[in-house]
Amino acid sequence: MKEYFSVKMRASLQGKHISGAERIVLKEDLPIVISQLSQRPKDFDFLNIKVEKINDLHYIEKSLNIKTFNVKDWIEGNKVAVEILQNQGVDKKVAEKYIDLIHQGAADGENMRGAMIVSLSGERLEKDKIRGVRTVNVDFEDRESITQLLKEKGYTERTVDAIALATKNLNHVSIVAEYCISDDPDYTIGYVATKTTYYRINPLKQKSNEKGGRIYFVKDTVNIEDLYEYLEKKAFLIKNLGDLQ
Repeated sequence: MKEYFSVKMRASLQGKHISGAERIVLKEDLPIVISQLSQRPKDFDFLNIKVEKINDLHYIEKSLNIKTFNVKDWIEGNKVAVEILQNQGVDKKVAEKYIDLIHQGAADGENMRGAMIVSLSGERLEKDKIRGVRTVNVDFEDRESITQLLKEKGYTERTVDAIALATKNLNHVSIVAEYCISDDPDYTIGYVATKTTYYRINPLKQKSNEKGGRIYFVKDTVNIEDLYEYLEKKAFLIKNLGDLQ
């Protein structure tokens, strides 16, 4: 019987979060994965690695498909993002309102620790508007081969993590789309995810902007308690990579 464990790493410097990562791995792979994650942050004064056994593991057959849009600037990138969101039933004004908020700092001018939840009718639904909700406990079953394949196609390990997370999110019946930009001021690529596709948009954010975050657009009928339980508790392994378009 295979034993799987969740490994989560968080690092900070002078009280500011600087790095985070997680894996779902077999027990025999714990030593090497813990070592890899401990070396990921370059400069820190606090590092925490948490290991937990997973007793209830779920599977997703295939990740979202991947499609890339290369655009002239972040303004055009966000126009593309809004069009994609509109095609999923998100009102244009709702999409633009909350995208602007993410770019300005959704927690009173600062970055939220987790994601914003926005209903199709335009209401924010997070229990805590500073913390938001965090999606955790997801990975590829054969992460090594998926990572190698994506790197051969010009993607990075950052993309591997993002696709896994977005795939878990959009697997939930009430999430219709996701918008994401990094809080790394030097990383301007972002994405919009739908039920079928991870749209990688380059660029989606203005360079040097330290603001970032995620928006989960959900049906008005969403059960918030169920959504939190799914995103923050349930563990998933993704078996295969979707199509590269």
